Amino acid sequence: MDIIYFMKKIIFVLLIALSSPSHADWDLIYKDTQKKTEYFLNLADTVSQKEKIRAWTLESFSQPEKAGSLEYLSVKSFVEFDCQASKLRILAYSLYGSNMGKGKTIFSKGSPMEWAVINDNTVYSAYSQIVCAESISD
Repeated sequence: MDIIYFMKKIIFVLLIALSSPSHADWDLIYKDTQKKTEYFLNLADTVSQKEKIRAWTLESFSQPEKAGSLEYLSVKSFVEFDCQASKLRILAYSLYGSNMGKGKTIFSKGSPMEWAVINDNTVYSAYSQIVCAESISD
């Protein structure tokens, strides 16, 4: 295994572990009673860069979710929102074995995804509306 690749992985895991918000910092945005899923934002740790805002999101499931052979109960993501263009991209995310981003880290990815249009009436549109409104009031 390439040493640079290995070091990047270690730095990413440390970044996620040390910079991700604690349970007390999460604001409940939406609770889907049918799917028994809760969606959270961390409004205390948003980072603004001109019209782009970065924020932590968290999805916590009552039943295990599956992605291929992986089973997890929560996803913590670091997301960048472009308020002007109504787009977002996930910069990094981790899957966890327990609710609220706790327990064993099942999988992590630290490379940014492509920009995507935020569709109306989705959880990401709710996140975007709140994050963008918060940045205007600052």
